[in-house]
Amino acid sequence: MADNVNSHYFHAEAHALTGKLDLPFKEQIKKQAFVKLEGTLADLSEEDRAQRNYFSQHAKNFRLEGIISYAAAHTQVSGHESKKHAGASVTLSTSVVEDLNVLNVVTADRVVAQISTTHFPGVQTPSVTFLGTHFENLRIARHRTEPYLKLDLVGEKLSGAGALHVDQGTGFMKAVEAQYQRLKAKLEGLAGDERKTTRLAEPDGSLTKKYDGLNLNYANIKTQASEAANKGGKWDGITCSLVENVDIKDISVKAADGKPVQIPPPAKSFGHVIHIPDFGNIFLAELTVNHNSYNLTMIRLELGCLADGSVSMVSCNVNGKGGGG
Repeated sequence: MADNVNSHYFHAEAHALTGKLDLPFKEQIKKQAFVKLEGTLADLSEEDRAQRNYFSQHAKNFRLEGIISYAAAHTQVSGHESKKHAGASVTLSTSVVEDLNVLNVVTADRVVAQISTTHFPGVQTPSVTFLGTHFENLRIARHRTEPYLKLDLVGEKLSGAGALHVDQGTGFMKAVEAQYQRLKAKLEGLAGDERKTTRLAEPDGSLTKKYDGLNLNYANIKTQASEAANKGGKWDGITCSLVENVDIKDISVKAADGKPVQIPPPAKSFGHVIHIPDFGNIFLAELTVNHNSYNLTMIRLELGCLADGSVSMVSCNVNGKGGGG
């Protein structure tokens, strides 16, 4: 058991925020509250392991002018021997942001991303859990916004030493196929002008570039996954979301005559994607799965109008190999 665990190569990262602004000023935002775990536990004493397999960062009162702010951020990464499964290795990555505010449009009391994997000896693909991941009091222009998170999206642990979650026919890929079809159907329902305004399906838009145009080419996926797994090739992986749907509530107020009035939200959702005119696009709980890595970003912004640029917030990544796997 010790040889398997000691030879396992741990890798985990977490950060609170990163990005790039072009307007109203140019700013490269480096990774905030960044932590990284990398390496094996081989040749370390028990005391050294305790010091080398856990890292954390805590930050307070981040503010980028009046564009983005948060009151606190907490990140942690760890890797250790499983006490439950003989010879297995457990990796954890967590990112938390509290009292988030983006241009007084997107706010949240608390946003948490958390990934934990368990690698078993002789098996390439780990079991994965996102337990603890959530949004707390997420609002868009004061409208209560409730994402439906499917934390079991990746599915059960696969059987077979070489099986990958990105293989055709797995529970994960079936869920991705269904998600892509729902996104396609919603986008096809947009009128021409609205379709152009959202820019979601444009040739240079995220759903075209980052989501492969919502078309899964399994021959290419198999080739790229195999090269990444066996030859160290670079592959961006499959991107989807833990969020299946977003419910944005009306705000109820009283008019001058005392009658109730329902104010609709200034936003439209497409699955996990939210478009806000004069603000940009929001992508919630984006998950990218490579052959052995899992990257989760809870809020990604493509800003346009009030400000221009791209920002990713509350992100964590876990991958690893070895221990006979």
